[in-house]
Amino acid sequence: MADKKMPPELLAHFKKKQEGGGNEDENKSDKDRRKEAVKKARTRMEEKSRRGSRDKKEEAGKEGAEKS
Repeated sequence: MADKKMPPELLAHFKKKQEGGGNEDENKSDKDRRKEAVKKARTRMEEKSRRGSRDKKEEAGKEGAEKS
């Protein structure tokens, strides 16, 4: 089994990864970015639905005025 040692480069990589543990900060910022993106998309969807209902009311008002 001594012949199957891990290469030193790979061993160093895993040691740094284990010591660092800095990926949690990056994940948190990703979560924050996703939350912001969801909020932004939700507000856009709400504005779009409001505009759509407003446009429908205006069109209905125009048609009613034309018929009179």
